[in-house]
Amino acid sequence: MQGEVNSIRNIFKTSKQVMEEAYENILKYRRGELIPAKTGYQYIDDALLGGIFPQHAIAIGARPSVGKSYVAQRILENVMNPMVNPQASDYFLVNCEFEMNPQDLLLRRMSREMKIPTSSLLKKQDSNTIEERKMFEILQNEISNNVIYIDAPCTIKEFELAVAHIATRHQDKRLIIFKIDHIALIKRIGLDPKTAIDDLVAVMNEAKLVYKNIFFLIISQFNREIEGRVSNPREQAPRLSDFYQSDTLGQLCTLMIGLNNPRRYGLDKYMVFGQDWYRSLDGFKTEAKTSFRTTGLVFHHILKVRQVNMEELTDVIHPEIMPGCGWMYGEGGTKFVNP
Repeated sequence: MQGEVNSIRNIFKTSKQVMEEAYENILKYRRGELIPAKTGYQYIDDALLGGIFPQHAIAIGARPSVGKSYVAQRILENVMNPMVNPQASDYFLVNCEFEMNPQDLLLRRMSREMKIPTSSLLKKQDSNTIEERKMFEILQNEISNNVIYIDAPCTIKEFELAVAHIATRHQDKRLIIFKIDHIALIKRIGLDPKTAIDDLVAVMNEAKLVYKNIFFLIISQFNREIEGRVSNPREQAPRLSDFYQSDTLGQLCTLMIGLNNPRRYGLDKYMVFGQDWYRSLDGFKTEAKTSFRTTGLVFHHILKVRQVNMEELTDVIHPEIMPGCGWMYGEGGTKFVNP
């Protein structure tokens, strides 16, 4: 009995311990000793009070092929870029690629930076020294001592051990990022999908409490419900319930973002709202200014945020211009030309 009492005592901290530790961390950010990691998306950084902080988690959800992996890749490219984040050399990234293989990720990066279609990179052609030199440069930029991969689905136990191993080995890092793409593809080993995700989220939640420098970026599929709402403009936007296991993820995540590409559903207009709504997004609206245009756009919706009230945010919808479509919205850009 006494042993159990002593064990229970270990879970308590005094208010002085907890509050003084939190206060000291706040002062470190005020002094610039600690800096939130910028994501490259201003609306995300605003919602997170400046950028990514340790012991937090973000979930990005969408239906297949909408662009959630692309958005996550862009976020991480910015986070690990010392030109964007001066402390990036003190970050460590674990890419858990449960869905896309590394070749697809590298091709996507090359296509975007070289402004040529992915299909052209794989076509048999005469040797092009200039093009291949650029491909090699991009490859070199992807190789880093601060980045490792889990390049195939693993079990929940394997993931738990991997988190403990990395967090213990790199406890001196300012930030350890685990990206999981995507969460439902964890090896279940006899578990039903709900139980598997619940157990995986429990592992991540425990890690957030134990390791002071850890952060999770989670990619998740939406269920099919959103596809049944496309005919009603008032119901077209993503909802929190569109996430698989939204309640479980909601307990873990500081921020949850839903992506939608309404053009894929054959929509020329997206949503319906008053003319004075979303004034900062007038350039993306139809002529009547009561709905959004859809060509060349993927819409990011903030569905849940923990640190601030939704009403405090300037941008709860962010239209992202797809590569090659910037010219449609007055932001320059070049259309891909398929020779």
